Amino acid sequence: MADLIIKNGRIVTPSGVVYGGIVVEEGIITYVGSNQGLPPGRREIDAKENFVIPGLIDPHVHMGAELGVPFKEEVRNQFPRETEGALHGGVTTFGHMMVVIPQESNLECLEELISAGEELSYVDFFSHGTITSELHLNEQPELWRRGVTSFKHFWNAYKGPESMGVLSHTDESIAYRSLLFNAEQGYPAVALFHCEEMDPFYVLAERLQKEGRNDLKVWSEARPAWIETKRMLDALLMAKGAGSPPIYIVHMSCAEAADMVTEARRDGYPIWGETCPAYLTHTCEMENEIGCWGKVNTSLKYAKDNERLWLWQSKVDGGVTNIGTDHCAFTRKAKEEFLGGKGKHGNIWKALPGLCGGMEHLLPVMMTFGVHKGRISIEDMVRVCSTNTAKVFGLYPRKGILAPGSDADIVLVDPNRERTVDSDFYHCRAEFSIYEGFKFRGLARTTIIRGEIMMEDYETIGKAGYGRYIPRPV
Repeated sequence: MADLIIKNGRIVTPSGVVYGGIVVEEGIITYVGSNQGLPPGRREIDAKENFVIPGLIDPHVHMGAELGVPFKEEVRNQFPRETEGALHGGVTTFGHMMVVIPQESNLECLEELISAGEELSYVDFFSHGTITSELHLNEQPELWRRGVTSFKHFWNAYKGPESMGVLSHTDESIAYRSLLFNAEQGYPAVALFHCEEMDPFYVLAERLQKEGRNDLKVWSEARPAWIETKRMLDALLMAKGAGSPPIYIVHMSCAEAADMVTEARRDGYPIWGETCPAYLTHTCEMENEIGCWGKVNTSLKYAKDNERLWLWQSKVDGGVTNIGTDHCAFTRKAKEEFLGGKGKHGNIWKALPGLCGGMEHLLPVMMTFGVHKGRISIEDMVRVCSTNTAKVFGLYPRKGILAPGSDADIVLVDPNRERTVDSDFYHCRAEFSIYEGFKFRGLARTTIIRGEIMMEDYETIGKAGYGRYIPRPV
């Protein structure tokens, strides 16, 4: 008798949607196929013709990133709330972005992350290293031995006053040596780049502030598309010079960025392009609706960029290959006041950059504005939000697919379930959301992690601490 049976589902597989069921034994999928092939189970779930998908993998999460609070303290505060939210957003695994502070050790933060996560997380997690200093470069080999195979570079983001007094950028020497390390290791080593050319930003920002501008759109005028793509080109050229290790561009915000990834992939370069939900649904012209809540780096752009970033259909030349949320867990007070600003509007230069609630609204946004709008298929969503991410970061086929031998990370999605985003929507600690008042259609009904039912019929039933750190094989 199997541990768990799921029947009567529309199962999303790499070859398409099939009607049938799944068998789970000891946390592993052992069968995917027709209902007729299902054995008896100790526990059975009737999917009632809902979609059955592999759990989403959010590769871009900032856990413990409340500025001004020690990482050890804040990561423990955030893990239970944010990862319970992940269950409701269809996310069963996430990738944590390590420190940006140059004098802080990645290795020490990794130890704190694993300790807190395995005690308090509802979902599985892995970690990226961050390379902004000689200390971080020196730690790279040991991080690799501990299963951290991806390394983020702030390229040239957070250079100068934008560092907020604590953060740092990655200079060319450090980035190049990091890329050489990745090239020597080979797959699954991958270099992540946050691409923004900061020197011209300061020129533009000074000019715009003198004009008295203080709205959401001006943040995008100070960080236009070319500031992003100029630095992307630099990253690509440097990577080619270092032996062509894979690179992964985080939070692409504009049409030009997607076009650049498309061209490089057509030329055969191993480059991956990530965008985030906000860049698919929001623009910089929404001051009245979201004000400084929409301040994020890279900046929100325009409707034409939204539409271009939805073009995922081609596995080779779609430009956007992955979705990450850039999830933060700021309080509203920190978002609006930490840097000396105040209020939702008229506060763009002083507000803290970053968006909250990402893991919890990931699936609803993709279903509502992608699948239901006909922009993407359910298979596209799974490919870009789960399978590709597992492949990039060395988790596939353990994660990212419903197939025999894979972890039983499974989400039942009711495509017609509706919910308006209000003060009761989030289980994570998001006190504000750029989706406030939006009606979502298509929600996670049940979330299963390694065979354990953690959320059932929209209610959390699992216990914090079931999640495990996932080292990547090297």
